[in-house]
Amino acid sequence: MGHDHLLEKRAPGAGGRLVRALVVNSAFLLLEVALGIIARSMALLGDAAHNFSDSLALTLSLVAVRMAARPPTRRKTYGYHRLGILAAFVNSAGVILICFFLFYESLRRLARPVEVRGWMVVLVAGLGFLVNGTVALWLRKDRADLNLRSAFLHLLTDAAVSLGVVVSGTVILLTGWYYADPLITMVIGLLILVSAFQILRESAHILMESVPLGVNYEDIQEDMLSIPGVLGVHDLHIWEIGSRQYSLSAHLVVSDTLVSRAQELASEVKDMLRRDHRVIHAILELESEPCAPGEVCHFDSP
Repeated sequence: MGHDHLLEKRAPGAGGRLVRALVVNSAFLLLEVALGIIARSMALLGDAAHNFSDSLALTLSLVAVRMAARPPTRRKTYGYHRLGILAAFVNSAGVILICFFLFYESLRRLARPVEVRGWMVVLVAGLGFLVNGTVALWLRKDRADLNLRSAFLHLLTDAAVSLGVVVSGTVILLTGWYYADPLITMVIGLLILVSAFQILRESAHILMESVPLGVNYEDIQEDMLSIPGVLGVHDLHIWEIGSRQYSLSAHLVVSDTLVSRAQELASEVKDMLRRDHRVIHAILELESEPCAPGEVCHFDSP
């Protein structure tokens, strides 16, 4: 019986800040790749790979902000929220492949060290720290939006990684120990892998329409049963449409009552789901009889 749909409000100006951040980060990425090749520094190339993952994160955030604003159509009845999730899955898999390439090249450099221009590594990585830190500050005011908060944290992490590259360049300048470059590269690669695997796992979880991470199935079930008039809940399904935007369908067992009272009860349940569990789209079917044999039923007193 009935459904409810609530559109998320985006922070005003967030799209413009994301575009500006993406342009600056991408420009620095190209500069870092070019100078990394000139300096023959795997650490710089590794940091460039991390900056590439930043650009992907910013692109996904921008796509999510822009596409989520588009209304649903007859062919895209849930809108375009899943497009960003699909892109996250593909892009994170590509970043993981880049990491394995970095590990391979670093092992080769450990076996046969190559002279690295330490001063250039320090200069470019220091510039990277300033760029990433500045771009992160641009997005700081939008941290109330979970999608933009992830981009903010991603850039903040990359600023810290750039400091690691500065360390490797400084070690080379002071000691001439060229092993520092591939070793720092491997550390950077591990940091990227942690982030990439997390994105891969979360996007796969959403695409499989699993119960969203951080959502407690039992808590939602108990809260629905706590509404006066709800005698039982079965066929409860919860999934994620987009970033932290949840959809739910369920059968509610209620006492035989007037249609007007049933509508009031459904609205009360939907208001609770939206307020307490961020469920923006709820489909509820009300029944006055227990579920059929073989179905999973829960009849707990409120």
